[in-house]
Amino acid sequence: MLDFRVETFLCVCKYRSYTKAAEKLNLTQPGVSQHIRYIEKYYQTKLFTYANKTLLLTPFGEKLRSAMISAKHDNQHLKNSFREMTSEKKHLKFGATLTVGEFAIPQKLSGFMNENPQIQVELTIANTCELLSLLNEGTIDFAVIEGYFPKSEYDYRLVSDEEYVGVCGGAYPLDEIHRFADLFAHRILVREKGSGTKEVLVNYLYEHGYSLNDFSNISVINNIHTIKQLLENNCGISFLYKTAVDRELRAGTLKQISINGFHVTHEFNFVWRKNSIFKNEYISVYRELMK
Repeated sequence: MLDFRVETFLCVCKYRSYTKAAEKLNLTQPGVSQHIRYIEKYYQTKLFTYANKTLLLTPFGEKLRSAMISAKHDNQHLKNSFREMTSEKKHLKFGATLTVGEFAIPQKLSGFMNENPQIQVELTIANTCELLSLLNEGTIDFAVIEGYFPKSEYDYRLVSDEEYVGVCGGAYPLDEIHRFADLFAHRILVREKGSGTKEVLVNYLYEHGYSLNDFSNISVINNIHTIKQLLENNCGISFLYKTAVDRELRAGTLKQISINGFHVTHEFNFVWRKNSIFKNEYISVYRELMK
């Protein structure tokens, strides 16, 4: 069982504010300060500091934050395990990003469920940012994600290395592009903030001296199927994982944009909290689910 002062510490970490943490926890601000002082005295180190009136974690505070998030996650998993022992039902709670959940793992998950009929599966489909938050809270045990994540805070295993491509409608007047900048005149359809699919494009643009704002028209769509339908109706261009548009590319309703010098791949990863005491359990699930 976690000390109640750990929740206070994590809340201050989340909001970077003693006042906001007090409001969220229904405590007084002196009460929050008292909890933080207790933890600092216990570990004999300073956890927070101020810079330009902004509350920041010290290196020691950052290390403790990561450790306590993992401990909170493991505590929730342990509670769930005890419930399963009394109910004789085993649950598998995990998350997957949209591309992974819709196009990359359904077949693998089908095999897993058929081989383990006694396991009740709870799969949450959300973007990378949302899944990492659920993972930290202990709502899910692990996640299969396409986006970037801080590898210092999570353990992971590679699921696949996926090709990332530019696509447009089969009849869209665009075939070969010699300079990436020539695409900026076209409307681009992108996923929402927190999406790993979008983040890959944003990082590529940054690395090559561009930004998403260089496009003349940016339309944000938080659903892959809607993006594909809009592309098929020649509403613009997009960048997606090839596995998500493989069927449409083969059918000719979408086509891959040939961009000189553009070749991008990105990992899909099976991710859980670093230093979890349930590491071996997650690795066992990974091996069985991803075989």
